[in-house]
Amino acid sequence: MLICISLWSLQGYAYILTHPGTPTIFYDHFYDWSNSIHEQIVKLIDTRKRQGIHSRSPIRILEAKHNVYSAIIGEKLCMKIGDGSWSPSGREWTLSTSGHNYAVWHK
Repeated sequence: MLICISLWSLQGYAYILTHPGTPTIFYDHFYDWSNSIHEQIVKLIDTRKRQGIHSRSPIRILEAKHNVYSAIIGEKLCMKIGDGSWSPSGREWTLSTSGHNYAVWHK
């Protein structure tokens, strides 16, 4: 059960840690779940910091369907969640981190 919950939770963290706002991480998810979950959350936090995402960062939604959501946040971060196939066009995007049904790219 924990594996299923953690997979869905990571999609949620991919969303809240790449979007405008002041994200919060649940203590148990960060410290009490597996090292893999901890490391994936840290990668998302690091990407947010490196790309300068903050509470007022602009967002442009690129795709919003039942199986995929994608957006560009600021001008240097792009993300997708869901099991649909999607990736940003253009060679300027480099994969920052990814996991089960989520991926984050940066310029």
